[in-house]
Amino acid sequence: MKKKEMLFDEEIFDEKVYTETKKKYEDMAERLPDLLASLAAEGLPTDWGYLQLITDADNSFKRWIDEKYMKRVSSFDFLPVDERNRIIDQYDALFERLKDDVSQLRRMKRERLPLFDADGLITVDMDKVEQMARKAATTRLNSTKIQAYWEQVNKVVDAMGELREFEDRNGLPSFVNEELVFVKQGRPQRYNLSLFLKEGGEAELFQRIATPYFTKK
Repeated sequence: MKKKEMLFDEEIFDEKVYTETKKKYEDMAERLPDLLASLAAEGLPTDWGYLQLITDADNSFKRWIDEKYMKRVSSFDFLPVDERNRIIDQYDALFERLKDDVSQLRRMKRERLPLFDADGLITVDMDKVEQMARKAATTRLNSTKIQAYWEQVNKVVDAMGELREFEDRNGLPSFVNEELVFVKQGRPQRYNLSLFLKEGGEAELFQRIATPYFTKK
């Protein structure tokens, strides 16, 4: 028996998705050193544990700032109001300076940028980025079932072609793409194939629809 020709591929690779996904992660990787440098410039840690701490939730960094502020002011037996306000302003200003950078770091984490700790330096696994981009762009298919489905659909396509040929030969409108019109109780009724099938697709209904086109003179 002759082996059936397979019309459909087992995999579909979308080059556009691959390129866009890879670029998205490459852009993040390019921004990462500057974001970490912003933390370091303020005297904050840039190690793996600290990054996880401040990006755990939307309010993680603010909560860390508030904890450090409370620890600072609670270390004094007495603190004048002016001094307390000055310290508050300092911590608030620190938060404002870094909140956007920390937000970007948190977004990178949520986007699953493949970060890893390389001897204390947080960096991006670009080999993993390549794998992620290829996976995002690749769709695996059950081509055997798709082909079986197509063979059934193709019967309909062929039948519709034969129907259109018949309609053309007999001067009939397209039952698929247009409408057959008949008058019922003085009002025009319009039917196409979709409505016909929706209402049962029986021969009796079809006779009513088609009668005006086949009445003998």
